[in-house]
Amino acid sequence: MTEKLQGLLEKIRDEGLKKADDEKQQIISAAENSATDIIKKAKAEAVNIRKKAQEDAENLEQRARTAVSQASRDIILKLKSELQKRLENIIRDTSDAAMTPEFMGQLIKEMAIKFVSASEDGQTLEVLVAAKDRDQLVKLLSGSLAKSFKTEPQVFPDDEIGGGLKVGFKGKDLFFDFTDDAVTDLVCGYVSPRLAEILKKRK
Repeated sequence: MTEKLQGLLEKIRDEGLKKADDEKQQIISAAENSATDIIKKAKAEAVNIRKKAQEDAENLEQRARTAVSQASRDIILKLKSELQKRLENIIRDTSDAAMTPEFMGQLIKEMAIKFVSASEDGQTLEVLVAAKDRDQLVKLLSGSLAKSFKTEPQVFPDDEIGGGLKVGFKGKDLFFDFTDDAVTDLVCGYVSPRLAEILKKRK
């Protein structure tokens, strides 16, 4: 009886130990699998984080390059605009200084020689000038330059002219424009493309 009881106790103990060992192995296996999954997920997340960080860095770099490029274009445009304004002012001031009544008188004389003298009907020149230059120009045309003309040019003040003059033929709706604005536009039309090329080469 005692031996049977002893055997039963040993069997229970062995089965209990085996069950405990099996449970322990299951726990260990589950823990290992869980750890493997955690590590795998952590690695995948790390890869995603690195990828996103790289993409963010590339996007940031691209945005920075775009911003710098845009800023450079804005600076060039502002510089070009400012240079254009200064150029126009310089040309206008230079033209105004050059367009003295004496110079305008010589210009009218040359036009009379080339156009009026060559015409059979002796067309009369009509001149539009700034009001400030009209009286002095009339004196020149009726004085020292009078012998240059078949018929004395007619000079009219024009409030829209700041400097320079317009020369045309009486009865004709055609004028040669030598005003400050016309000369400025003419010179700037030539200089501006060259200025633009210079600015492009500086980029």
